[in-house]
Amino acid sequence: MKYLSKTQRWMRPLHIYTSMGMLFVMLFFTLTGLTLNNRHWLPEPDQLYSIESELPLVWSQTQLWQSDPMLAASQVWLWLKDENNISSGEIKFDWNEDEGMLTIDIRRPGSYSLIEVIPEESYLFIEEQSFGWLAILNDLHMGRYSGEIWSVFIDVAAIIMLLFTLTGMWLVLFHPKRRPRTLTLAGMGAAIMFIIYWGILL
Repeated sequence: MKYLSKTQRWMRPLHIYTSMGMLFVMLFFTLTGLTLNNRHWLPEPDQLYSIESELPLVWSQTQLWQSDPMLAASQVWLWLKDENNISSGEIKFDWNEDEGMLTIDIRRPGSYSLIEVIPEESYLFIEEQSFGWLAILNDLHMGRYSGEIWSVFIDVAAIIMLLFTLTGMWLVLFHPKRRPRTLTLAGMGAAIMFIIYWGILL
């Protein structure tokens, strides 16, 4: 009993502090869970922006396209980023040697950019589209196109919310008067979830 009393002494503040530390984070993931489940709430995406232009000679005639096309691609991307104010994100370079075409695919939460470059023809094509602030929040909820730091934040937040949940369960277990009611509610919630889950699978 003395051990349980000591455990209770630090369990309660741990439960309180984790709940307050994660208050707005839990609100964020709760609300974005709703918007993810109701994608018809999303507003119409912004109008597709596209432009065809000419690639400057300094980039179209560089010998790097023959010797190291990926290095040429990264240099062209840095120039495009500054010249056209294109936001960064998860970037994928694809060099098609047969067609002599570079494709740069940039994905960001709620938006994307697509760039096509044909050095031999000095051809440059840029396409961009934004899907609105709700799409940004939804992508952040899923950790999609949001980078390594946000991914680590989601993992840390999940661990802290797990602590909040488990400490809450621990505190309930040592309240004899409340225990039957709270455990019944927890069991009912789990049962409803599994019934719906198996109903979907069948």
